[in-house]
Amino acid sequence: MVTVKLKPMVEILELLKPYERVFVIGCQLGSGRCKNGGLREAFKVAGYLELHGFKITGVKSPGGTCILERIDAPEKSLIKEAESSSDAILSLACGAGTQLIAENVSIPVITGVNTLFIGVERERKYFDEYCIACGDCVISETGGICPVARCPKSLINGPCGGAIAGKCEVDPSIPCIWYKIESRLKELGSLKSVEKRAPLKDYRSCVYPRRLVLEE
Repeated sequence: MVTVKLKPMVEILELLKPYERVFVIGCQLGSGRCKNGGLREAFKVAGYLELHGFKITGVKSPGGTCILERIDAPEKSLIKEAESSSDAILSLACGAGTQLIAENVSIPVITGVNTLFIGVERERKYFDEYCIACGDCVISETGGICPVARCPKSLINGPCGGAIAGKCEVDPSIPCIWYKIESRLKELGSLKSVEKRAPLKDYRSCVYPRRLVLEE
């Protein structure tokens, strides 16, 4: 899932300083799951803003802020409600959701979170980065483990010379991901899959912005 982290409240206050009436929109998917932008956090932020003199015109958190039909449904449009009642919208959705809101309203949309990475959740407590959406996936050849996202140097042809005793040179508190890849491939009996040199990464596949068109 996409993970986010709530910005410091002092920064949010500074961003909202020019406005009086604020509508707070959270997101129940990534933002809500990592407890940094769901409905509960939206109400907390709204309460804090009220204590600092802002008029809160609404607090809502749809099932997915990055889905246009969820925020602009014909029968009841969340963004039209927010736009008609407010000077600005504070979005606690990820960067994608916040931008979708912004391009469909004529008032300022302020982000209250920093979008971090695509990650996995553990014990409803930890979120680890597993994917950077590079557009050229290699994990079929590396035992289902991504060296691009999980190696600080994004090495795709094995560990660097600084990886000692299975520890990462850049951050010794984490294991060298290539040691994990080797162990996994040994378990699978597929170690030969990394014996041939991987081709240079084709970064044309991640030239921004990208679009996915669904087949009919």
